[in-house]
Amino acid sequence: MTTYTIRTSQHLDRPLAEVFDFFARPENLARLTPRGLGFELRSTDRRMRPGLVIEYRIRPLLNFAIGWTSGISEYAPGSRFVDVQLRGPYRTWRHVHEFSEEAGGTRIDDEVTYSLPLGPLGEAVHALVVRPSLRQIFGFRRAAMQRLLPRRETREGPMTVAVAGGSGFVGGEIAAELDRRGHRVIVLSHRPEAAGERLPDGIEIREADVTRADGLADALRGVDALVIAIAFPNLPIEEPARDHTFETVDAGGTEHLAAAAARSGIRRLVYISGVGAAPDAERHWFRAKWRAETAVRGSGIDFTIIRPTWIFGPRDVSLNRFLGFARALAFVPLSNFGGQLMAPVFVRDVAALAADALQDDAARNEVFEIAGPEAMPMRDVIRRALRVAEIWRPLLPAPAPLVKLVAAVLQRLPGRLLTPDAIDFVNQPAVADNRKLLERMPRRLTPFEDGLRTYLTLDGE
Repeated sequence: MTTYTIRTSQHLDRPLAEVFDFFARPENLARLTPRGLGFELRSTDRRMRPGLVIEYRIRPLLNFAIGWTSGISEYAPGSRFVDVQLRGPYRTWRHVHEFSEEAGGTRIDDEVTYSLPLGPLGEAVHALVVRPSLRQIFGFRRAAMQRLLPRRETREGPMTVAVAGGSGFVGGEIAAELDRRGHRVIVLSHRPEAAGERLPDGIEIREADVTRADGLADALRGVDALVIAIAFPNLPIEEPARDHTFETVDAGGTEHLAAAAARSGIRRLVYISGVGAAPDAERHWFRAKWRAETAVRGSGIDFTIIRPTWIFGPRDVSLNRFLGFARALAFVPLSNFGGQLMAPVFVRDVAALAADALQDDAARNEVFEIAGPEAMPMRDVIRRALRVAEIWRPLLPAPAPLVKLVAAVLQRLPGRLLTPDAIDFVNQPAVADNRKLLERMPRRLTPFEDGLRTYLTLDGE
């Protein structure tokens, strides 16, 4: 039996007692786990102590559910606890969590020792699937902790900023960045009971359905500025029966929000659009973005419109979807032969720009494109991401018409797994001109692999 070990460390600029308390609450496990794993806590007894049994379920591959039961074998409040697998997919699993004061903050040290069943077959599966998956999980956890427990700045006269779409991938990063900068943040969400799971504690959440105009003015009560970063679930796969479309959410939702913001006396508005927005764009999602931009421009409020390219980060549903294919399959499917030119932009760069735009006069009534500093074909985007994640899979390129034919069949299955429009969305090039942005609001844009390393490697190396 081969035993494997993972060690990782992280520093957080928050007090030891606060950090330990966060980790000692089993309900926070879901906040530290990639959403793609489908983590579900099953236990109702959650008081941390020696002998506590924690039951949960995950869906690591192809939505197949796996039950996992852990037990707390050691617990020293404020410094250490150990969980071991009692029942689950591993032959053995022991995870030591240690916490100590360091440089005014907290150092977290993790050591996991584990072994797999099935002898030589288990060892082969370890190299191909298990090790890359654990690297992803621990890398995601490190990035999540930086977002959930940041070092907050203090500032005089902080703004009250509402973030529509603040429970999503981009909006959530913007909300966390504003919170870190010391502003009062209010997240607008149509599912407030679940919205706080991926946000720092202390952010206020208000219920708001952007597809309806009524109630939005109340949701914006007492707000100084509004950031609109809305998106429908499972984007770009539209579901018209559930009003999950670009026209209903991106266009109609932004029109409702802009009108409500004007009635509420909001002084600053930032809208996250997309490169390619135009009234006569070939694709309907870009025409919907233009409708939204028109509403923002016509609101009478000082605005900034941000047009990013392909945004990547720990919670994205685009690049991470390809990495998910790599973990589940012996190859990575790639439409359009991966030839479209891409300049992926790191989500933290978009969040920083949105936060800056709320207060920088250089951003007033401006439209900025933002792209990553490197442009490359899509196939190179995937290859480089696989290399950073240490997943060794060949690419399987295919012509777009063939993939769209497959998608036409899949869209008729329950859950609309894929649609031809979604293939067109992925196949479009995503590059931009950063010159105006860098002239008016100088900044460093994160190189592609530097951004990947913050959440796909164990220690950001």
